[in-house]
Amino acid sequence: PHLGVLAGLLASGSLFSLVQRHIRYILLAAIAGCMAYQGYANLQKEWSTIGEFNDPHQEQLVQWIQTSTPPSAVFAGSMPCMAGVKLNAYRPIVNHPHYEDVDVRRRTLKVYQIYSRKPAKEIAATLRGMKVDYVIVENGWCVRSSGSGCSMAEMWDVEDPVNSRNPQFCFEVFNDNIPQPFKEVFRNDNYQVLQVTSK
Repeated sequence: PHLGVLAGLLASGSLFSLVQRHIRYILLAAIAGCMAYQGYANLQKEWSTIGEFNDPHQEQLVQWIQTSTPPSAVFAGSMPCMAGVKLNAYRPIVNHPHYEDVDVRRRTLKVYQIYSRKPAKEIAATLRGMKVDYVIVENGWCVRSSGSGCSMAEMWDVEDPVNSRNPQFCFEVFNDNIPQPFKEVFRNDNYQVLQVTSK
């Protein structure tokens, strides 16, 4: 950054007006050459870094979606997961992480009921109202907490105190207590896919 500022000052000539014009241009070319040399070295270093995203559990999920569901099947789940479903499995989703408006926030709140303590029939009715065929429940979102009062269950207890004494829906699901009207259709260590069945 310092070389860039110096080059800008040299080009304008405001500070270096006493230096002859052709000398200023020579200095400017030398500074630009130094910046280009170092910049190219930085690019070479970045290009030589070999790495890839590796999430075998999500890869299993996407592969299952591609091979076991129709292309018109509508999915719901956490916003980061929905990005992967949309991008990699090409399936319709109800809450997209790259669009931000009031409607998306409302839909996302409805979808996140899967991490609440609401009764399963109420959650299913909400999802059916959004035309959801499959909902993806993530184990980490169910049990993770970044501090006191920050877990999904604690946030839902504030949002929905009427159901605060009920068991958490996602916890029940991960403990093999799949409530009606849901049907488990896929599971690995991180994800569980529930089909939202008809009444």
